[in-house]
Formats: sequence, structure tokens, C-alpha cells
Amino acid sequence: PNVGKSMFALIYTLKANVRTLFFSADTDTTTVMMRSLSHISGHSQVTVETNLNVNPNFYKKHYERFKQIQWVFDSSPSLDDIEGEIKAYIELYGTTPELIVIDNLMNIAAETDNEWAGLRAIMMELHDMARKTEACVMVLHHVSEQSEYGPPNNPPPRRSIHGKVAQLPSLIVTMGYDVQSNFIKLAAVKNRFGPHAADGSMSVPLKVDYAHCQIEEAIYANQY
Repeated sequence: PNVGKSMFALIYTLKANVRTLFFSADTDTTTVMMRSLSHISGHSQVTVETNLNVNPNFYKKHYERFKQIQWVFDSSPSLDDIEGEIKAYIELYGTTPELIVIDNLMNIAAETDNEWAGLRAIMMELHDMARKTEACVMVLHHVSEQSEYGPPNNPPPRRSIHGKVAQLPSLIVTMGYDVQSNFIKLAAVKNRFGPHAADGSMSVPLKVDYAHCQIEEAIYANQY
């Protein structure tokens, strides 16, 4: 929690620059706009807010970067809502999105009172959705904060994922934040097509600047 999952997914989407359907259930419209403009312009979010208050068209030249992204800001969409949005996207553009972002899994309305069973059922539907659309489906989710999983500056292991929903995804990446080095660490705890370590011990550092919404490669490439 509070490591920057939503910001990471947003920056990933902006850098990917592919046809995207982004379900931002956990982050409101204003925050997404501020972060996006901050990332693109290099200005801090505070500066972006000030500039927009003075001139709503201050960042007009940057809006072209958003044209590939369709946003859905429903705070608690159901699976039917998500399916409906995908059908509407296909109707509008004549093709499926290449990237579908779900921020986050806990915000999707489940059809059962059992929370964990509901999460697993949702993941099964999203897995099927990925196969039918051939899109990359990125799902953001939470992990346990129990001390047995190590300090929060290291990526948590696969077993810490809430709801035991690790069976279906092809790739699972966990995140930690090292406040001393100002790095976020990303660890592939499941990867069907490449190296991974379930305990999160094999991580890659990325330099992060939360104020300006920037994530960059670290100066060195050595793994932690």
C-alpha cells in the first residue's frame, strides 16, 4: 500500500502509447489528470495545479498524449460494466484495446459475499477476457502488510498477495519502496516466460520522483 501502484500503471500506460481502456476505480479524475500532466511536462503536481487554476488551457499541447487512452472512472464497476465498456470500445473504434488496466481488483463489485472467492472469480473472468480480446490485462492488487513478509522497502513475496489470486496471471510483479535510496523495487514473483523468484528476492530498482510523477531506470543495472 502507498508505494505507487496507480502512478506506476499510469506512467506505464503513457509510455506504452497503445490503444488503452483504463478503469481508474481507485483514483479520481482530478488526480489522474494532475499526475498525467506532471509526468508529461516534468512539472510538479503542485505547479500543474497552480498553472491550471491560472489558465485551464496551459497544458493543451500535451493532451495529444492522451488520445490513445479511454478512461472509465466508475468507483465500483461490475464485471458486466467492464464487459460493456469493452464492447462500447469495439463499437466505437472497430477494434479491441491492446491494453486494459484495472485499478484495482478490490474495487470490482463481486457477485458473492465471500471476499476471497469473489476475487478469484473476478480473476477467472479477467483471464478469459484477456484471451478473447488478446489484450494485455494489467490488474492492480494489494498484498498483506504482515511483518513476517519482511520490511516494506523490499518487494513482498508471492504468498502475501490478498485472496490467493496468483494462479491465473502469467506475470506477477510486487513493489517495495526504499525511502533511503528513493528507489522503488520491482520483483517478478511469478513469470511463466522468464526468470522470477517467488520470495521477491530478485528485484530491479527504479528511480522514483513522486512529486513530478517520474519513474526512471536506475543509473546502474545490478540486481538487488
